[in-house]
Amino acid sequence: MRIAHDSLLDALQAEEAKGILHLFVEKRYQKKEIIFLPKQADNYVFIVKEGRVRIYLAFADKEFTISILEVGDVYSTHTRAFAQALEDCTLLICRTEIFSRILVDHPTYTRYLVNALGDLLKNCFTIIINLAFMEAKNRLITYLLAEAEDKGVFCDEGIRVEMGHDLSQMATIIGCSRQTVSTLVNELCRMGILERLDRKTILIKDREALQKLDQQ
Repeated sequence: MRIAHDSLLDALQAEEAKGILHLFVEKRYQKKEIIFLPKQADNYVFIVKEGRVRIYLAFADKEFTISILEVGDVYSTHTRAFAQALEDCTLLICRTEIFSRILVDHPTYTRYLVNALGDLLKNCFTIIINLAFMEAKNRLITYLLAEAEDKGVFCDEGIRVEMGHDLSQMATIIGCSRQTVSTLVNELCRMGILERLDRKTILIKDREALQKLDQQ
């Protein structure tokens, strides 16, 4: 759902939008805190101002991550999903009916929602494909390649990817146990394809080899 460099947050923080921004309430949440529950009575739209938020579904003892919202991303609580602070974060929150009036008065803002909806649908289809057809190794490789495409930085050694989370959080995102993810990452490191620079940063040393593994 990322709308980097051109987000609703950017638009609302512009000088001409100050009269609109005051309609949002700023609230802070601590890491791992549940922000919104599914099917809650009150409906809100929120924008991530600082930090990251995890959107996920939960059934019995299983959780399925739909999206990781970052700064500038927008989301509605009127879904069957949980919203959880992946780290300490700050949100701008507005009641849905007020936000609807904002869109009526300022229709140009709707383009941000169209972009967000498109990315969310893509994430949902990716999750369905991953869980229905892919083994854990392929899910991990697909995720790493997507993160490299989204936030990777090319360097002499390969592609440096600031994941922003550790293996435990990565395991939750792709629907595997932490032990499974740790084993798979260590295997890729032994093959010379990956290198763990620190707990939250990975170096993809051989992207082509990673892509070939994804096709097997």
